[in-house]
Amino acid sequence: MHPALQLADSPRRPTRADLLLVAVFLVWALLEAFFVNPGGAVWARALAAVGYVLPLLWRRQAPILALAAIVSVATARAFTTDTPDQGAMPFPALLVATFSVGLYVRKLWLSLVWGALPIALVAALSRSPQWRGERHAADYAILTFFVCGAWLAGFLIQRRAAQVRAAEQVGGERAREAVATERARIARELHDVVAHSVSIIALQAGAAEALVESEPAAAREHIAAVRRTAHDALVEMRRLLNVLREDEPTYEPTPELTDIDDLVVAARQAGLPVELKREGDFGGLSSGISLAVYRLVQESLTNVRKHAGLVPTRIVIRRRPSDVELIVQNERGEQTAASANGAGLGLIGMNERVRVYGGALDARADEAGRFTVHASIPVGEAPP
Repeated sequence: MHPALQLADSPRRPTRADLLLVAVFLVWALLEAFFVNPGGAVWARALAAVGYVLPLLWRRQAPILALAAIVSVATARAFTTDTPDQGAMPFPALLVATFSVGLYVRKLWLSLVWGALPIALVAALSRSPQWRGERHAADYAILTFFVCGAWLAGFLIQRRAAQVRAAEQVGGERAREAVATERARIARELHDVVAHSVSIIALQAGAAEALVESEPAAAREHIAAVRRTAHDALVEMRRLLNVLREDEPTYEPTPELTDIDDLVVAARQAGLPVELKREGDFGGLSSGISLAVYRLVQESLTNVRKHAGLVPTRIVIRRRPSDVELIVQNERGEQTAASANGAGLGLIGMNERVRVYGGALDARADEAGRFTVHASIPVGEAPP
């Protein structure tokens, strides 16, 4: 969490930090009451010390009431003793309470009025029996400086926290838009995959019907192809129903795993040194998973050029018994202007594409600065 958000957080009850602050201030105030301040009875000085500090427990939940309570105790103390207190209290507690008013009171005019209260308090108490010594303009100037500084610090943190919340909200909206856009794109592509499978089924069924009497063996091969294609189409349909589809489909050729070679060639022509390695048998891989791997490689190469520049990049596509593993790793490069201004929406789309197939995606940089995209896509059926 951003530090400004942590400071601006207003929990329902005092936190451990509040308890620690009050404990430290209470020990401070009691030491002054017993060993520094000579005026009045000991119990009265101890009671005032507790009154100065205890309201700080609720400085987050009720900052105005906390400040008002400290001011009330200080006023009562000033007019019930003839001997001035020599310690620093209640000034430190007043500064913390003023800081809390600036941080937690949302209405500016209300925050300003209560933030100025400690200054008015000391000015008024300078006329009380407790006050001794000459009064100088510099004394009021120093007081005003510290009080205004405490209030301004709280107010600036409140403003910064509001800015961070607004930025997070905008970022969340952009992330949701990116997810929706990517899901719509996935739906269009899966639609094309299913439409292609259905057309193959129709052709194979027609061929089987024509050969069922004259060449039964050949007809059985066509029927087996229909069964396999229908099975794959049902799996893709199941995934398609889990994806929101917003726009009309664009009927373009659907890329496959073999088309990754063209991506690599295009990247090399653009100056990006790419190494491609395939491991395992990719026969029988469904069109949807093949398309997903292609899109992951495509987006990864785009991110390399955008964020790292023309740095050596290695692609490994590995077919394992239960899944297809993809690793795209690029060497450390200099941050580009596009990288500095990027929002990371490409990774959001990649994660959404892998999630559709029940897979997992991990993208991070190591200590040496190499960035690695590691994806695993199950090759089994989609969950019902």
